[in-house]
Amino acid sequence: MTRRRGFLWLIAGVALALLAGRWMAAVYGEWAFHNALGSDSLWRSAIVTRGALRLTIFVSAFAFVFANLYAVRQSIISLVLPRQFANLEISEAVPPRRLTGFALGGALLIAVIFAALDHDWTVAALAFNGVPFGEIDPYFERDISFYVSWLPFERSLNALVSMLVLLTSGLVIALYVSTPSVRWDERGLYVSAWVRRHLGILAGLVMGLVAWDWRFDRFALLSEGNGGTSLLGELASFGRYDHRVLIPYLVVLSFVAVPVAVVFVWSMWRGYIRVALSLLTLIILAGPVARLVLPVVALASLGGTAANARERPYVNTRTLYTRRAFGVDQIVRTPSRSSVRLAPAQMARWVSAWDPAALTRHIELERRGTDVVALTWQTGAGGLDAILLRDAPVDAAPGTAWPADRLVAHAVDSDGSPVAASGSALTGFGGVLVMPNASRYVLVADTTGRIAAPRFESTLERVALAWDQQNPRLLASDPPSPRPRLLTHRDVRERVGRVAPFFRAGPTITPVVRGDSLYWVIELFAVAREYPLSERFTFDGARAHYVHHAATAVVQAQSGRVMLLPSARADSLTASWIRMFPALFTARADAPRWLAGALPPPTDWVMVQGAMLARTGFPGDTLQERALARVDDADADADLAGGPATLFQADSAGALAWGLPVVGRQDARSGLLTAVGGLFPRSEFQRPAAALDWTDALEKLQAAADEAGFGRALPHSRRGRVQAIPSSTGPAFTQSFYEWPPDGPPRLAGVVVLMDGRTMVGRSLATALGQRDQPTGSALPAEVFRTRVSALYDAMSAASRVGDWHAYGDAWFALGRLLGRP
Repeated sequence: MTRRRGFLWLIAGVALALLAGRWMAAVYGEWAFHNALGSDSLWRSAIVTRGALRLTIFVSAFAFVFANLYAVRQSIISLVLPRQFANLEISEAVPPRRLTGFALGGALLIAVIFAALDHDWTVAALAFNGVPFGEIDPYFERDISFYVSWLPFERSLNALVSMLVLLTSGLVIALYVSTPSVRWDERGLYVSAWVRRHLGILAGLVMGLVAWDWRFDRFALLSEGNGGTSLLGELASFGRYDHRVLIPYLVVLSFVAVPVAVVFVWSMWRGYIRVALSLLTLIILAGPVARLVLPVVALASLGGTAANARERPYVNTRTLYTRRAFGVDQIVRTPSRSSVRLAPAQMARWVSAWDPAALTRHIELERRGTDVVALTWQTGAGGLDAILLRDAPVDAAPGTAWPADRLVAHAVDSDGSPVAASGSALTGFGGVLVMPNASRYVLVADTTGRIAAPRFESTLERVALAWDQQNPRLLASDPPSPRPRLLTHRDVRERVGRVAPFFRAGPTITPVVRGDSLYWVIELFAVAREYPLSERFTFDGARAHYVHHAATAVVQAQSGRVMLLPSARADSLTASWIRMFPALFTARADAPRWLAGALPPPTDWVMVQGAMLARTGFPGDTLQERALARVDDADADADLAGGPATLFQADSAGALAWGLPVVGRQDARSGLLTAVGGLFPRSEFQRPAAALDWTDALEKLQAAADEAGFGRALPHSRRGRVQAIPSSTGPAFTQSFYEWPPDGPPRLAGVVVLMDGRTMVGRSLATALGQRDQPTGSALPAEVFRTRVSALYDAMSAASRVGDWHAYGDAWFALGRLLGRP
């Protein structure tokens, strides 16, 4: 028996050592990652906060569970267990000291489990370090920071305490049932006085937790209304019923429940079972039953012909809070010199005539063997250019150069193909290590000394990092030299999430090119679910009542370094994190100057602003319940609707922008929302001179293309996405149409422009606007020229074999245009 017990202790010791080693390796891996990125303060704060949370939870859980288990142990006078020796059965009493040890071990086990649960340290950090909003809600007179900073932490604490109390109560009941203290006899169920008092105290704690939940319910009414508990669908948001009936009821209920719980415990202690059952019944009736009856009773007193007038103040309050919660009040409405208003000559060079999907497919068919993985827009000497990045071959080593192509976004050659930008040959981007959807880690040599990754040189470093990644083969691998580094968290989102875990990343990742360097830009948001009195919004699949643009993350693809640029108009949540971790952020005034024209517009942020603007409008607006029209993919064919947003150049400094129309209730266009990029991004709103039916606008674009002969008359016609451009005469709309045969690349057939109530068509955007095409292109690369000649030769051969002389002639004339001899 002693040898078996020693063997079990040995196995337990080895398992504990392995767990401790795994934990220490994970801690070292996180430290090494943050140390390489210069975010040590974040790592230290996370370690300290998590440690304090786990220690507090462990001590509290252990004390509570051990007190209850020890109370059960005190009720047991002796515990006799049968033991069998050969054919002889002997009763053996368990020593009291061992029973106490069992209680101690059980409490220790439960406390360890609760302490090991995953706890979001950012919630606790924000609860104790949140910056006040300086704004008081009109009903409970609390600062908004109470709702967005403290209340989430209190909810998580409530959930943890409730789980602990219920688990302990169930365990205590099960233990008592297994003892003579609870049994059936000839008079029915027998419960000893000790058990009755103990269970009475636990039941009183449960009643206190119910009162705690009612406290949360009254705060939740400000954001959710009574829609979750009422049988009446029209009371889904905060209104008169919640204010005049439900809030006072919940306030009284939550305060009265505490003394009721105390009296209940006293009644159970003294044996007044009827009084205790009456109090328990009262709590049940006052809670869920009354919540179902109250709306029906209140409908008679709060309804009537004046119900809408009574609800109007609450609707107005909700509108005001919604505008603040989603940044509608940050939209610039007053025209100024810096407002984006493009003249026709500027539109001809600064607006793309090509859709991203068309450029992507064209390059993939001409540069066979690699796929386009990213597309970005950049201002060039002749206007707007599109840069397409192609992935390295599948079997290439990490860091292999990505080929790239630079095309003139507004130009088209005589064959309907895109034109390469002159003097802008790109050799590609070497050493790309961080990218969207990248693998977990890669072992590289830091030849330049710029890679932000943990060292992988000494034996201790290699063992710790290999253990952290759970890959023993890393120890046997021959690390590259010089300066081997293990680059972890290569995915862009994951990397930014490690550096800024308190923000929510937007869905859009935009590449930015500067020279031979590649960057990834992603917008970060401060999101809160508890913000009071605002409408509900689904952001990135999660419900939110508060969304604000917090920062812009710029990730260097070759080195993995991350730069966080906080919003110029930082909200209180963002200010809280800046105050806690100032070293993580770079002020926009201190950022590199080249970012002023390189940062893309915050399209995710303007989508949030536009969606809420469509619901609330500006102060003084009469339109209500409007919808957001994302024309970036409206009315486009499926194979052209995907891809990144089609940006345009906003000014001579090279800032990029994106337009988004806001459509009225009767399908009338009420204005154009424009997102402008750069170091100091902004959202602008432009009203049209006259309302235009949105469906009518789409029909006019299609009708103009049909009349010009490059619409539905083409055998393989495709419609591109509609672009919304703020022009000097009001919002303008452009749409490109393509000829896209099944076995060939898409070719631009024509462009339609709808501006100032009239449509204009042309072969390119410049000709549609009455401007002269500028020769900004260059000769085709040799590989592209050979590919096009081979494709035309194959088409002529196939046409001659089947006798299709019409197709043969088309290919012949296309070959002449390619050779410059049409």
